[in-house]
Amino acid sequence: MLTPQEVSERAFQKASFGGYNMSQVDEFLDILTGDYSALFNENMVLKNKMKVLVDKVEEYRSTEEAMRKALMAAQRMADDLVQEAERKKAEMLAQAEKELRDRQGTIARDMQAEEYRLKRAQQETAAYVEKVRALHVQEEQLLSQLEELYPPETKPSLDPVEEKASEIDDNVQRLLAQAMEDAAAENLRAKAAAEEEPRDMSDTAEFPPPGQEEDCDEEDDCPPEDEDDDRSAAGSRISFGELQFGRDYEIT
Repeated sequence: MLTPQEVSERAFQKASFGGYNMSQVDEFLDILTGDYSALFNENMVLKNKMKVLVDKVEEYRSTEEAMRKALMAAQRMADDLVQEAERKKAEMLAQAEKELRDRQGTIARDMQAEEYRLKRAQQETAAYVEKVRALHVQEEQLLSQLEELYPPETKPSLDPVEEKASEIDDNVQRLLAQAMEDAAAENLRAKAAAEEEPRDMSDTAEFPPPGQEEDCDEEDDCPPEDEDDDRSAAGSRISFGELQFGRDYEIT
């Protein structure tokens, strides 16, 4: 394609016969060069714009391809996710059903065991109630027999062993109290006698200790026995002669 400069610099040879008017040809070329320059410049601008548009179209095409690939990848991922979710759902449902069956079996076994325990407890309770009822009947029979043996008007006597033990205990307590009273009285008499005796004991007769006294030939020569000595001897010695134990009784 000729440029406007090439058109304006184009020169023609002069014709010898019947040629064109040079001035008119130059004017026409000047007008043509101006128009052609405008058309050429416009064509260049349009080409540049077309190039830009072509680049944009290519860019859009590449973007569209990338978007299409991304969309396809997303679609495949979505399909994979859906398949994985379906698989997990099936596994979870199967596991839940298995656990439910196991739980139902365990509950059924527990129910059977509890029913067995309940039935056994009921049987044992019935047996215990029957045993208690029999014991109650036996106690009523024993009470009725006791009422026949010991009527309400009479009171059953104490056990002979307990009665004898109580009597012995009373006798011992009474004798001990009497011995303590006698010993206190003897001490008071001895203190009174010691205070009344004179300080000069030269003319006091000495008597031999018991068991070494000389035998009296005559009854008149023997000194009379002192009643106080008998009481003193009786008070210093506790006699259990009155305490009688039954031969056939044994105290435990």
